[in-house]
Amino acid sequence: MLAPQRRPRSSSTRSMTPSASRRARLYKALFENRTPRRGSGGIVGPQDWLLYPALLAVLATLVLATDLPLPFGLDLPEPVWPVALAFAWPLIRPSFIAPILLGLMGLFLDYFWGAPLGFYVIGLMAVHAATLIIRSYIVGQDTWVVIGAYTLAVLLFFTLGVIMTTLDSGVVPRLISVFEQMLATWCLVVVVLILLERFLNSDVRFN
Repeated sequence: MLAPQRRPRSSSTRSMTPSASRRARLYKALFENRTPRRGSGGIVGPQDWLLYPALLAVLATLVLATDLPLPFGLDLPEPVWPVALAFAWPLIRPSFIAPILLGLMGLFLDYFWGAPLGFYVIGLMAVHAATLIIRSYIVGQDTWVVIGAYTLAVLLFFTLGVIMTTLDSGVVPRLISVFEQMLATWCLVVVVLILLERFLNSDVRFN
């Protein structure tokens, strides 16, 4: 009876010592199963798309409110920065943290601009709620659809503002000033598009 012949081991198999095998397993665990980076579809925390933009909105409000001398007697524009966040956040992802931050920013604006308590809170919450309702009709659409929806959100915010100011003071506010601030706030559509581009599909857990 002939003894079964052993298959010759290849050079790669002969060279795979126990230490080399352990190094190969370690390399696979470290580099092949690692968590994706944020910039390439990794995990994005609430601080990235909620907290940091909220802090930047407050900071931008403070900076633009400074009395800087401009030529021709012009003043710095004072857009309502949180309106852009109230529109963008529901599109990025529904979150219970967003209304809390919007409420805090609204209270900050009430105090900072001397408005009645809850004035800006109501407007921001209205924009957030309306955007959340029509979210499924906006996400995934062309950029012009997003711009059009944001235009309607800005109109909603300032229309509510004019109505509440008239009811509170009994006097219609100066509409030219309202239009100037509304136009400055509408220009923040660039911020909305940047936030959507950066965070809408950035978290692998929601794809």
